[in-house]
Amino acid sequence: MKLNSLREAEAQRPVDGYFARATLPLRISDDLAEAAFVKPLSETLDRLGIGRVVGYELALDDQGEPVRLHIQFSLVTDAPRVLQAVADALDTLDAPAGSYIGNAECADLVTFGHSQGLGLYLPRADTREEDRKAVIEACRDALGQAGLYQGSVSVGDRTALYFYGNSFNRMKSAITYVITTDPRCRNAFARRLN
Repeated sequence: MKLNSLREAEAQRPVDGYFARATLPLRISDDLAEAAFVKPLSETLDRLGIGRVVGYELALDDQGEPVRLHIQFSLVTDAPRVLQAVADALDTLDAPAGSYIGNAECADLVTFGHSQGLGLYLPRADTREEDRKAVIEACRDALGQAGLYQGSVSVGDRTALYFYGNSFNRMKSAITYVITTDPRCRNAFARRLN
């Protein structure tokens, strides 16, 4: 399913229910945002019979780098337990720490999330497509089960590679050898994303 196909399909369905929005402090590419979070959440809400996804967007910073994923949905009730069920569903998808969900009827936000992000920033002028792919593979190998690649974005004079896992420090440790020894990582740096 393409990025816009879910949006178009949802736009054609009547809108009703209690609206809520989840915000995930997440740096992720457009295609992976839908595949990793939006589509699975939509399937879970449908299976549980508690609502449906009505839209989503990636918020960008001034340089055009994604900083947050907003997912809007319509729920069958505004009960806090339903918001918690949605938060739990997103948590099983490895939502990042600092995520929250709320609606107009509920004064308190439900917080959730546990994964941590690491951004590896490569100089874009020096990075060809095949070099970027090779660095991604080297990082995936070094990370093993410690982190998951979540896409890349060109930002100014850099290419940002995004990884999420249970521990930023563990991921940084795992890729330090790649960053310090791979010539394709010359002038690269890693930083915490959330």
